[in-house]
Amino acid sequence: MPDLLKFLARNLVMGTLAGWVSLAALIGTNTRGLGDIVFASSNPVLPIALLAFGFFITFGSLAMGAAIMMLPYKGDEGKSSGLKVHTLLATLQKMMPRLRRSHELIPVPVEDKSKRSKYYR
Repeated sequence: MPDLLKFLARNLVMGTLAGWVSLAALIGTNTRGLGDIVFASSNPVLPIALLAFGFFITFGSLAMGAAIMMLPYKGDEGKSSGLKVHTLLATLQKMMPRLRRSHELIPVPVEDKSKRSKYYR
């Protein structure tokens, strides 16, 4: 099997596992009543299978796409270029103190105009 297909298959499996763990957490914690809806069904295997397939497609393709986007590629000059995560993180860490200093919250007085509206009762 070519290296690229192994790479894609590995990322598909990792994304699928992450999706299924997320699905299990959503059903197990009964988020927004999802667990109640699934287990109140006459055949709970069908909704779980449909949800698992949706999470497989979504998370698997997300992981594969992210992995492809992070692959280095050969630039015009022949040297390898691409997204380097450690370089990106180092740049963000250097920028964080500047970002914190430059963005300060300043309170702005606002007049309450709701009582002047013609629709106010």
